[in-house]
Amino acid sequence: MEWRGMTDYFLITMKTIIWDWMALLGLLFVLVGCSGGLHEQDGVFLFSVGEGRQVVFAEGNLAEGGCGFVDKQWEYGGLFGWGTGDRPQDTTDSWQAYTQFVDWGDIVGGGWRTLTAEEWKYLLFEREGAAEKRAVGTVNGVHGLLVLPDEWELPAGCRLTFGAKGWDENSYEESQWEKMENAGAVLLPAAGFRWGGVGYAEGCEGLYWSKTVEEEGCPYTMHFDGSIMGVNWDNTPHYGQSVRMVRESDQIEN
Repeated sequence: MEWRGMTDYFLITMKTIIWDWMALLGLLFVLVGCSGGLHEQDGVFLFSVGEGRQVVFAEGNLAEGGCGFVDKQWEYGGLFGWGTGDRPQDTTDSWQAYTQFVDWGDIVGGGWRTLTAEEWKYLLFEREGAAEKRAVGTVNGVHGLLVLPDEWELPAGCRLTFGAKGWDENSYEESQWEKMENAGAVLLPAAGFRWGGVGYAEGCEGLYWSKTVEEEGCPYTMHFDGSIMGVNWDNTPHYGQSVRMVRESDQIEN
């Protein structure tokens, strides 16, 4: 009887603790739920990729191995053959090995996915004010493409020139970039590409996969250098290229 009494006391105590924690969590849920949703001032920055459709960008490129993201936006991350979400470390130098697309989001989880070719085009060329929401530049010594959110305000003490030709006109040290990043700026570093086990054009070109494939089996790439950018089909799916993931705005928890 004494043992049973102790057991009953233990169960009652544990139930009390659990209910207290549930009450606390419920309070936190209510408080967070009153934050007003997705707003730039809450640290969530939205980018239009279609009419009435917005996404958020991952904090960095897909990292080596394909299981997460790099820590800093200027870090290159991995270079992946097209659609290798089920085998991100594959460097097979054969076009025929890359005919089926598997999204890297299948590994990363969390609703992350790869942009389509049409979404890349809309983001860079078709959304409202698109020409003033992108520019090439240099961050912490790394060349890349700067992409700005739909709602953007240049931080005090920072400069940004749209239509710049070359990498050096928009140049930011780490402390300056922190201000730009906190205002929502995204950097797509010019990591070049990989053929087999050898890298090329590092710091000169950025090539980012889309999930879209052309009728003849050629995937589309978003490409840029210091003066031009575009979204075109590419007959080199076996080349390793960068991956930057997004997820839908309605998948962000308040």
